[in-house]
Amino acid sequence: MKQVLNFLSALLPVTLLLSAVTVFASGTDEQPDDVITLKVYAYLDRTDKGDSLSFDKIVAAFEEQHPDINLEFDYLTGNPYHNKLQAMNASDQLPDLMTLWPGKRTGNVTGSGKIKDLRPWIDQYRDDFKAEALTPQGPNGEIFELPEKITATHIMYTNTGLLEELGLSYPKTLDELIAQGEVIRAAGYIPIAMDNKDGWQMQSTLLSALVERTGGKAWLEEARVGTASFSDPEFVQALSVIETLHDQGLFSPGMNQAEYGRALSDFVNQRAVYFIDGEWRTTNLELESSPELREAIVYNVFPRLPNERGQQNSTAIVPGSGYGMNANLEGAKAEAAWKWIWFYAGPEGSGIKANEGVVPAYVMDLPASAPVLTKKLSHFLRDTPGGYVLDDRMDGEGMGLLNTGLQEMMLGTLTPQELGDKYEAWVAENDSGRGRGN
Repeated sequence: MKQVLNFLSALLPVTLLLSAVTVFASGTDEQPDDVITLKVYAYLDRTDKGDSLSFDKIVAAFEEQHPDINLEFDYLTGNPYHNKLQAMNASDQLPDLMTLWPGKRTGNVTGSGKIKDLRPWIDQYRDDFKAEALTPQGPNGEIFELPEKITATHIMYTNTGLLEELGLSYPKTLDELIAQGEVIRAAGYIPIAMDNKDGWQMQSTLLSALVERTGGKAWLEEARVGTASFSDPEFVQALSVIETLHDQGLFSPGMNQAEYGRALSDFVNQRAVYFIDGEWRTTNLELESSPELREAIVYNVFPRLPNERGQQNSTAIVPGSGYGMNANLEGAKAEAAWKWIWFYAGPEGSGIKANEGVVPAYVMDLPASAPVLTKKLSHFLRDTPGGYVLDDRMDGEGMGLLNTGLQEMMLGTLTPQELGDKYEAWVAENDSGRGRGN
């Protein structure tokens, strides 16, 4: 999950951001009396053909059903999305609708009082969603966005065909995985495909899952509020696993310089045995893999670690992102905004996404026509316990420090203990979980 810059760091580029991109000002455009226009800021990579395909199908179906509602979209992803959202929030120019996250990833925005609480609309549909999707997002139980899915940020995608070719089986322990590295490299393959130029990937898709194994949810909550510390062995052990994997040559060469997407390409072209990323890669894998590879892919979690204190064989899980609405919307415009939110995350949008590689948060049976990897993901989510995702529980600026620190640790300029101490010092001084900062 990509980290968001904190509120203060977003203030500096406000003028440049808002002059360089289309600015949304809720409810200011003239429109025909019989059509309601809504400005929508969507987290979507238009170059990603998988995500764009399902999104366009949903929009087309919505427009057909609601010809009286005109949606005007603006799209960004990654840090640019979050930077612009922060800038719009700071200048009171939020759009009518925008992609939001349930935790701290967009916490400065959802905590600003400028996002409407959706509970008056959602309450009648609570039984229609998986319970973990509708956990409170605000201090008083508010729900600011309706999650489209439950997000598992860690999956160790496995090419069982290559394992069989190499005479290997899925490793049960960390030591077994390390021992496989030499065999895999000798055959000309990458052991674990990952790309980490943006910094968030290692933290979100691997470290978060490792921290659940080494410490567990209770420990992370204690560290968040200060009754435990990120200098503790629980956190340092998780960091040490990453250092060991890097030093043993199990990751993609040059991973910290690699753009997001290279690891996926290596895996679908069968240059890598394992691929660590989030469940959102299912759509891409379905589109870009051969039928034979789709059958060979197995959804696994990282092998067992020594002295695990958290849940065994676990991933990291968080309610997914979804659309929220500007608190200024009232009357017919608010109702129109809700229609899009409900269409996107409710039965219509969920049915479309289920055929395009997404397992929705809306309770439904997957259609028989659902892609093979979507069905595998559904079983994975059903059967795999999950801990917290770090960037959902901790403040964004600190995540930036941690993500950069992970890169530095792999370069050998920080030890795991030094990185744990450095991050703990920042949290103790700044993180809102400790009663500091924002």
